[in-house]
Amino acid sequence: MTISLFSALSLLAVLALVRTTNADTTNIVRIDVKSGLLCLILPPPKRLIGDTEDIGQVHCTDGKPKLLPPTFFASKKFLVTEEYVQAWGYMNHEAVGLINTDGGGQYDIHRDSGTNVAPGYPVFVELLEPDLRRWCIRFCRKLGPSCNMGKSTYGCNGALNITDWPIPPK
Repeated sequence: MTISLFSALSLLAVLALVRTTNADTTNIVRIDVKSGLLCLILPPPKRLIGDTEDIGQVHCTDGKPKLLPPTFFASKKFLVTEEYVQAWGYMNHEAVGLINTDGGGQYDIHRDSGTNVAPGYPVFVELLEPDLRRWCIRFCRKLGPSCNMGKSTYGCNGALNITDWPIPPK
């Protein structure tokens, strides 16, 4: 059986199109404490966070590229230090379709496929804990222990040492 050059190239083109997914995009995560702008990477609705590191999409409070609705935030705090800028608080998981029994997971610059970046910061770490109704994100000014990406199972308290939680929602 012989395959023509046209058939072979057509097959390669189809395979390339099938392979093109979110992995070919760049997620740009932003924070601006003065304006209250915040972006988080979220899984597709009704999907577990730990299963979607490679397909999470950015949602921002300014709606670019997708809206992170104000109803997501049950509470929100910001902290600026010499080493990092951080935001954290409690969430309304239903506002973005998170599963309330999901133990959570981490999004960071080490996405399995594709690229996550935070302009102005070489490293960021984001954790979502829907079962505890908590979220946190830290943007680090340099590589180092402040943004340890190897603690994804520690949650916000353990990975980012957050102990000052805003008053939890009722």
